Amino acid sequence: MENENQKKFYKKVQLVTVDKSGVIIYSDANLFKWNVGSSIYDAHAFFSIIDSLKDEDHSKENEFTFPCVHLNEEEGLERICDITFTVSLGETNIVIFDYTQAYLELNKISQERNESMIKTQELEFTNRLLVEKENFKNDFIASINHELATPLTSIKGFLELLEKTKLDYEQEELVRIIKTESDHLQNIFGDMFDISRIESGGFKLEEAPFDLKELFDTIVNSNRGPIEEQALDFIVEIDSKLNTELIGDKTRLYQIINNLLNNALKYTDEGFVKFSIKRLGGKNKRQKVAIVIEDSGIGISKEDKDAIFEPFSQLNPNMKGSGLGLNIVRSLVGLMDGDIDLESKVGKGSKFTIELSLRNAADEEVEEEKNSYVLPKGKKYRILIVENQLNTQYLLLKILLPQGNFFVDAVSSGEAAIKAIENRAYNLIISDIKLEELSGFQLAQRIRNHYGDKVIKDIPILGMSALRAPNMTNKAISAGMDAFLSKPFSEKQLLKKVNRLLYLKFVN
Repeated sequence: MENENQKKFYKKVQLVTVDKSGVIIYSDANLFKWNVGSSIYDAHAFFSIIDSLKDEDHSKENEFTFPCVHLNEEEGLERICDITFTVSLGETNIVIFDYTQAYLELNKISQERNESMIKTQELEFTNRLLVEKENFKNDFIASINHELATPLTSIKGFLELLEKTKLDYEQEELVRIIKTESDHLQNIFGDMFDISRIESGGFKLEEAPFDLKELFDTIVNSNRGPIEEQALDFIVEIDSKLNTELIGDKTRLYQIINNLLNNALKYTDEGFVKFSIKRLGGKNKRQKVAIVIEDSGIGISKEDKDAIFEPFSQLNPNMKGSGLGLNIVRSLVGLMDGDIDLESKVGKGSKFTIELSLRNAADEEVEEEKNSYVLPKGKKYRILIVENQLNTQYLLLKILLPQGNFFVDAVSSGEAAIKAIENRAYNLIISDIKLEELSGFQLAQRIRNHYGDKVIKDIPILGMSALRAPNMTNKAISAGMDAFLSKPFSEKQLLKKVNRLLYLKFVN
């Protein structure tokens, strides 16, 4: 739920979109009551500047900000605003920030204080505006990510189920295209969210056991097809001396390597892409490794070597992608206390070398990670799904029921879940976090704290959410849940969590 400060901030922002002729095609009317269909040029003479902005070179920059613009309302009142234009060929997006009160306060300060104090207040004011804008950007990206992840959960989940049906060649190709584009869309918004979290200091690396060989097999298998489809040689060299049982953030290591391989594929038309990893040494229960991604592509000039690591930077603006991949790679390598080096010559290809110190897993940690948690045949478990999105309810039913181990009920709210568990014994609850009235966290806390009946009090709870806030797993555990699963998820990820919770509670 948005806090009061966010609500106040949103009321000071107006979003407007105009077409190439200046006609308003969207306006949320938070500040000015400009009607859709009217001309932005009639709203205020200042907006005639749009025509000159269209003549700028948009291959480099298409965002322009103008501070302290005075705009009149219909009632004769005046607002002092910062206005940002994002110009494209088809339309212009306008973001208006109402800083009237802030500018008036600043003016009052400038009249009362001497020059040195004025400069201090101006600096504080500027910093406050930057913080407000940064918070607004991060909140906006997080909200978009959540709204995107919810339908993507259904799209990707049902595609997995569709793949198991009898499809002809053309249908298989259509499914493949939809999956590829869904993954691309998810990666773009995921990259944007990761960048905002890293910049705000809210990004934390996971510490969990994983098998390095399995990770590399996944990376190689997922990239071999696209690379070979482009008629390139895919060279893979994995050092046999590597200790493959590790502790760390498997997802982020995958993200680093996969982003570099995608970058190599994007800029290589002929020749090869090479992925190799070598053990450099090890001590104190850690091993140092060098991961190398090399290609025979277009290469990078000396002038561009630093620029390519900046957000939204691309050597070719016509290339597909967000321009965030290498920036995330550098940021994640930094968070892992590693080093990244780039060797490249224009027309000769590029070579990225990453050196990381990885922690070896203890024997008991390896054993825990490799446990398959196979449920006994013929044994049935009753599961309650608490999910307010009917499509996600249906997806969970379609995944769980064919397994043959589960009876499944579904409700749409936390209150309905309370009534259900009071009238029927369940072996597991799968609950979304973002529910109306009673959230998933509150539901878990009520189950753990308000019942003396151990059958209810000790029900295993698996939390799910499209929210990508920091430390969601820890927050779920603190609320009384036993595990957490991010949306969108695969069938394999869901069943692994479900089987583990049921195995540990009723079999082990």
